[in-house]
Amino acid sequence: MQVMESGAVAPDFTATDLNGNTLSLSSALRAAPVLIVFAHPKIHASRLVVGYLRRFAEITPAVPVWVFSQGRAAETLEYVGEGEGLYLKMPVVQDDCAVAGLYGAKFLPTSYFIGQDGHIIKGYSGFNRDYLNWVANEAATMTGGKAKELIADGDNKGFYELAERGPCG
Repeated sequence: MQVMESGAVAPDFTATDLNGNTLSLSSALRAAPVLIVFAHPKIHASRLVVGYLRRFAEITPAVPVWVFSQGRAAETLEYVGEGEGLYLKMPVVQDDCAVAGLYGAKFLPTSYFIGQDGHIIKGYSGFNRDYLNWVANEAATMTGGKAKELIADGDNKGFYELAERGPCG
């Protein structure tokens, strides 16, 4: 499962989240690095990643986290709504593969940590505890925050889970 290489220029985009807000990568990067995640509400590894990203938002509030859902609209709305509500504190875009296509996100989850210079710092496809902890630590360091472990040993979710082919693959 290939991701764009570290150091590659991150494709710029503008998208609208479920609340009607416009998300512009180039605009957001003026203030801080950005973490983008391509996910699907029915893929277990996506659910793990997005669940832990709620903690990420608490640890590094200066770094935006944007989720691009590849699920059907009804699945996404159920997942972000009153039921599970996992995405509630971060912008969610119902992606029609337009942005996923720019990033080659054929397998889900796929995430990219993008630096303020517009280059990909690191990308990963699947759930990987070490990768997510590294991103949280790096984001905190870059924004003057206090580094904390995102996923601790006691969380007992394992170290990794493979990504699955998504609808844009």
